[in-house]
Amino acid sequence: LWAPLDIHDHYYFNSVALGHNNNRWRGIHRWPDGSEWILQAHHMTELCLAEHTPIKKGEQFAVGAGVNSGGAEHSHFVFKGREGEETILLDPWILFRQMYRDRK
Repeated sequence: LWAPLDIHDHYYFNSVALGHNNNRWRGIHRWPDGSEWILQAHHMTELCLAEHTPIKKGEQFAVGAGVNSGGAEHSHFVFKGREGEETILLDPWILFRQMYRDRK
């Protein structure tokens, strides 16, 4: 898995090491106006970078697909925007399209 934009902070918010059934990761991009984009990936097998370190756009941050994935290995994703007290759930395919265009 590669970062589709710069990530200012990232970490597991659930992990197999802490007794959860899979690894769930959260990355946060903070905009100058204080709003945030929150990206999540679930069912990851390992992080490639230390938690709570910045990630540059295009940098590989994890290996996905495999932890407690049932009959078919997979990862799935969540994308949220937060402005003040409001959090809006968005379609993660917006980021995938840009990520794949950037990697051509």
